[in-house]
Amino acid sequence: MFYFVVRHLRWLAKIPGLPQLFDALLLAGTWLFRRDRLAAIEDLEQQALRLPGLRLKVHKLGGTEFVRDGHELGHLHGNGLLDVAVGLAPAQTLLATGQVRPHHVFPHSKWVSFQLESEADVAFALQLLTTRSGMAPSH
Repeated sequence: MFYFVVRHLRWLAKIPGLPQLFDALLLAGTWLFRRDRLAAIEDLEQQALRLPGLRLKVHKLGGTEFVRDGHELGHLHGNGLLDVAVGLAPAQTLLATGQVRPHHVFPHSKWVSFQLESEADVAFALQLLTTRSGMAPSH
């Protein structure tokens, strides 16, 4: 459903509040059917808040945005899809290794997407968020 809406109904994102409602529905579906994914989302957010200077805010298109020094590092959708700006060269390398997918809107850009499935994925998600920004995750 997520990919259909993003690809074919993207114009709906211009309606105020609709992206946040859609993401809330994604999160409700994750809560109902994918508790392992929900635990990973919560763990990633908690661990990200431990990083120096990083804060969370609501993303303009729904979900949680990870921000440092006023710049978006990435954002997390309610279905556990993490979109991260890693830089063009790192994106190409990560895509070549199969660790991430092309971003669902900007496939040939500095953005990549990574699907959180369980808490085992949180360490890699943190690595994605911190690599380009120069932050190191603290364990």
